[in-house]
Amino acid sequence: MKKFLAMILAVTMVLSLAACGKSSEAATSGEKREEELYSMVVFTKGAEYFNWCYAGMQDAAESIGDFIKVELQGPAEWDASQEARAVETVLAKKPNGIVVSCADESTLIPSINKAIESGVPVICFDSDSSESNRLSYVGTNNNTFGAVAGKAIVDTIGTEGEIAIIMVPGAVSMEERAQGCIDYLKENAPNVTYTVLNDEGDVAKAEQVTSALLQSNPNIKAIFSTHGYGAPGAAAACRTLNMVGDITIIGSDYDSATIELLKSGDIAGTVIDDPYLLGYEAFMLSYAAAHPTDVLSGNAPFGHVPPLIFGSCSLLTGKVLEDPAAAARYENPPKIN
Repeated sequence: MKKFLAMILAVTMVLSLAACGKSSEAATSGEKREEELYSMVVFTKGAEYFNWCYAGMQDAAESIGDFIKVELQGPAEWDASQEARAVETVLAKKPNGIVVSCADESTLIPSINKAIESGVPVICFDSDSSESNRLSYVGTNNNTFGAVAGKAIVDTIGTEGEIAIIMVPGAVSMEERAQGCIDYLKENAPNVTYTVLNDEGDVAKAEQVTSALLQSNPNIKAIFSTHGYGAPGAAAACRTLNMVGDITIIGSDYDSATIELLKSGDIAGTVIDDPYLLGYEAFMLSYAAAHPTDVLSGNAPFGHVPPLIFGSCSLLTGKVLEDPAAAARYENPPKIN
């Protein structure tokens, strides 16, 4: 994580120096800058994960100057169509830049492309839409993410048995995480077989499909959820069926509910990245894209931005949370107005 932080800060510093030169000149001369608006659009507004992302964006914006205004938009429920409409609504405000985490890749393509064609730079983060005309993606290598989960499962159940993978078909980031887990198992534990469950990105649905599977197949030893809502749902199913401790549950991301489940032992671990840094860097790229410099850009008339920035991921367990400092870090999510 320290190496990742150093890399991100180094990249951010370079981009800030290149893209913010005019801002610094204005600040030192006392010139008042015209207000700029940058919008973050997510597919579950109010989720703690995206609150972390937005906190990073807010801090990045503050580092540029008080003429930068940011906002967080998107549907409260997981709905790609509503998120696409949210992008359209944001675009009507003529923002200087948009950063978006995509509920699924294809549904967001038209609205992202419309923004780009309107001259508004779009940076994807956390969950990509690689077939769109977005300028850059800031996120985690999801295949590696899934492999971390696969290793955690093998370390717990061994090299034989049956597992389930919870995901939402069509969500590219989840499909990549699932594939990363599957590939790890094929290479390191080929006798482990898997079943895919669709929970539609909903905790209650995750509980329902997990409960049905565990009752129909007593051979299931582990469950990997490729997103943040699946593990709490799977844990609830195990509690109802008195199977806590019998099933190894590996989640994705973290929030208050997941942290409590880790501490109680209801789930064995969760694979995490750093949402704060994703939001921070996504904003910095959007600002750089909105402020062309003398640096040659492959996306003219937008400013130069790298096409891809990958961060690292790791496994968070209850043992890690035994450290008070670590627990405090995860137990105090930012409050977003």
